[in-house]
Amino acid sequence: MDVKAETRSTKARLKEISSYIDELGASLAPLKLQAEDAALREEEAAAALDAATSPSVSPFLAARDDLHRRREQVLRQLEQAESAVKLREGLTKRADAVERHETEIARLREELEQLGDASHDRDRVIAKISNRYGELLRAWRYPKVSTPFIKTDLTPFVRGEPYQEASSGARTLLTLAWQLAVFEIAVEEGAAHPGFLMIDSPQKNLGHGGTLDAVIADAVAIDDFYHHLSLWLADRGSRAQLIVADNSPPPTVEDRRPKAGRGLYDSTVTYIETHYFVD
Repeated sequence: MDVKAETRSTKARLKEISSYIDELGASLAPLKLQAEDAALREEEAAAALDAATSPSVSPFLAARDDLHRRREQVLRQLEQAESAVKLREGLTKRADAVERHETEIARLREELEQLGDASHDRDRVIAKISNRYGELLRAWRYPKVSTPFIKTDLTPFVRGEPYQEASSGARTLLTLAWQLAVFEIAVEEGAAHPGFLMIDSPQKNLGHGGTLDAVIADAVAIDDFYHHLSLWLADRGSRAQLIVADNSPPPTVEDRRPKAGRGLYDSTVTYIETHYFVD
C-alpha cells in the first residue's frame, strides 16, 4: 500500500468536506430570515382566516360552549341527586332500625315489668315456704330451733347457718322440712306441680341404717313426722300423694302400707324389707 498516496487522498477529501461545511454555514443565515418571514406570513394568514370565518363559525362555537356548560351542570345535578338518594336510603334504614329498637325497648320494658311482678310473687312464695319450714321444725321439736328460714336461693337455714353445717341427723330433718314445705305450698297454691312426692329413708342417721345422731335422735320423735303427714294429707283429698320408703315406720301407719300384688315388688329380684306409707 502506498501510504503517502492515501494520506494525500484523505487530506484532499477533508478539505472538500470543510469547504462544504463553510458553504452551508454561509447559507444558514438567509434561510433563517426566510423561515421567520414565512412564520410571520402564516400568522397574518391565520388572522385573516379567523376574520373571514368568524361571523359563520362563532355561533356554533358559542352553542358548543353552552352545551358543554349545560352538560357539566346536569352532571353536577345528577351527582347531587344520587347523593340525595343514598342519603335517603340511609335515613330509611336508620328509621327502620329506630322502629325496631323502639319495639324491642317496649318489649323489654314489658318483660321487665313482668319480671318485677314475678320477683314479687317469688319473694311471696319463698316467704310462705320459709314460714312452713319453720313450723315443721318446731312441730317436730327440732332442738334449739332458732331463726329457721329459706334463703332466696332456696337454701334452708337454721340457727343462722345453712343446712350443710348441721350434723348428719339434723340434715335429715332439715331436708325433710324443706322438701315438705315446698311440696305443701305448691299443692296449696295450685302451682305447676304434679302433686306427688316420694321421700326415701326419713329416719336416716336417726337410729336406722347403722348411724345415729344421738342429739337429734333423742330429741325428735319420728311419730311427729308421720303425724304431720296424716293431718296434712287428710285435708288434701286426691290432690296430693306421698310415698315414704321407711324400713321401720311407727305402728300408727302400719295399716297404711300397700298390700302385695300391687306391682311394688318385682318377682325377679330379692325381696327387700321396706315398707311404704301411702296416701
